[in-house]
This record gives sequence, C-alpha cells and structure tokens, in this order.
Amino acid sequence: MYHGCTRTRGARDQRGLESFLKLHAALGISAGDVVAFAGAGGKSGSILQVASELAEAGLTVLVVPTTKMSLDEARGIGPLVTSEDPEELRGKIKISFSEGNARVAAGSAMLSKGRVGGVPPDLVSDFATLADVLLVEADGSRQRPIKGTADHEPALPDASTLVVAVGNVDALGSPVDEEHVHRPALFSELTGVGHGQSITARAFAQALVEGSLAKVLPGARTAALITGVEPGRTMADASVVSRELWRLGTRHVVLTSIPKDAPTRVWVP
Repeated sequence: MYHGCTRTRGARDQRGLESFLKLHAALGISAGDVVAFAGAGGKSGSILQVASELAEAGLTVLVVPTTKMSLDEARGIGPLVTSEDPEELRGKIKISFSEGNARVAAGSAMLSKGRVGGVPPDLVSDFATLADVLLVEADGSRQRPIKGTADHEPALPDASTLVVAVGNVDALGSPVDEEHVHRPALFSELTGVGHGQSITARAFAQALVEGSLAKVLPGARTAALITGVEPGRTMADASVVSRELWRLGTRHVVLTSIPKDAPTRVWVP
C-alpha cells in the first residue's frame, strides 16, 4: 500500500545498502522554503530532524518560533540568539551564520520555565533571506498528541511556502479530554466529538485540515505529518487517518516514527 517507505522501492547501491527516505525530502522541503509547523504531537522532534537533515545536505537553517519554543529544543538546533529588537536580532543571526554555524535558533527573549519567546510573524518573514531554509514553530500543544486550534492560531508568516500540520497517531481512539487533547473544548467544537468520546479518524483529520491548515494563504503548499507511526497497528491506524485527510482535500501526507526512538523512519502513503 505504501509506495514510499523507509527505503525507496528497489533503490540499493552497489554494496547492497538501502537508500532511506529523509523527512525533508518526503515533505518536499528545499532551499528557499519557509516552512511553518503547526499542530501537536511531534512538531519539535520533526523540526529538529528536518534541520539536521538539511544541514547534512549543506544548507543553512534558521529556526524561529512565532509563539514559544522550549529552551531544550532551541539548544538542540544549535546556537540560540535572542533580542526583542528586530534589527539587533537580525544582526545576531547574521553573525552566528558567519561564524560557520549551519543551524541557528532565534527568539525574542528568554522566558520563564525554560522557554524562548516568539517573534511576530511579519518579522519572521523578514528573516527569510538569512538562511537557505527557514523553519517556523507556529503554535503550541503542551505535549499533547492532538489539539483544538484557537482563533489566533497558528501564527503563520506571510512568507510561508509550506505549512505542515502535525498530529500523533496515538490520539486516534483516545478520549477527548485534557490528558489527550490540547484545548479539548475547541477540538469538540470543530469536530463534533464530545468530551470523553473517542477520537475518530475523521475528527483527527479535521483537527489538522480545518484547524492547523485553515489559515494557509493562497499559494502556499500544505502537508499533513502523522507522527508516532511504526509497522503494525499504528501503521494501520495512520492509513485510516490518511484516507480521511485525502477526503478532506489534503493529498500530501507523510508518516514518521518521530518522536519514538531513532533511527527516524519515514513513509509516504
């Protein structure tokens, strides 16, 4: 059923080694892209993975939140620079890249509880020329596998060329409550699945398409990324969600094992 899996079908070099599909390639990310990640259940891990792959491919990568980012995530990217003054922040970013860093994280300020403050979306757009690829964390989810999207979310830069809606397959079949859903009341309002009821594949897909992707500007590409997938039951669950995503008009769907243990695996249904 899957024409793109952890390895491209039949692709082996002369030594018999398998060619593995990279997450950035599956999502279609390349030089010049401004990629906003929204949703829940694996945004941070996906951003880290994509940033690492792009740097290995010889590209420079800037990662910026438009809401907040954890300090651990920022440090996982590379050097972190902050300033509440846009011009000063721009200068710090330039200096960090000039020092030979391939990956740089930037934010407005250090906040409490180990978080980095976000940069307004219009200012993020101004930073697009500072790196080969700009990755944006466009909302938060408090580490829940899926979320209800508020009216002010996601905070997407106008320069976004690709918006990736993220949801973790573990949400499928879970009850709509505070433990499993960020903003469960908003999730119920959007999907019609009430508090305590099980999250269906249709509701999962709606949360991504009609929530995270609802405000994408014309001209930007879209993709859905289902995380937490492994061969077996979760793969079967992800295939059911994928069909619902297709029915709602999102044809570009990618599955990944993130945030589970490495090595990261990627499939394209």
